[in-house]
Amino acid sequence: MNKKHKVVLSDEQRMQLLDLVKKGKASARTIRRAHTLLMAHEGSTDEAIAKTLYTSVTTVERTRKQFCEENLEQTLIERPRSGKPRKNKAGVTILP
Repeated sequence: MNKKHKVVLSDEQRMQLLDLVKKGKASARTIRRAHTLLMAHEGSTDEAIAKTLYTSVTTVERTRKQFCEENLEQTLIERPRSGKPRKNKAGVTILP
């Protein structure tokens, strides 16, 4: 099946993602997104990527789409989430 959003990484982007994954200093979500992009670049199916990374096919599709529509940096960063702000144990709202 032809995918609408194909991940094609430059050599520089691929090395950046490999470096990020090998160091392991980033957040788990960032590392998972990096693995997703690397596997998609290698031609793995969304189902195979989701099974390997213990995530959903929808998450893989969303990551691939974001990379194609935006750029690598925007795909890897954690965006603010909508909804009620987090609170600490004392019930005080935590501001970003």
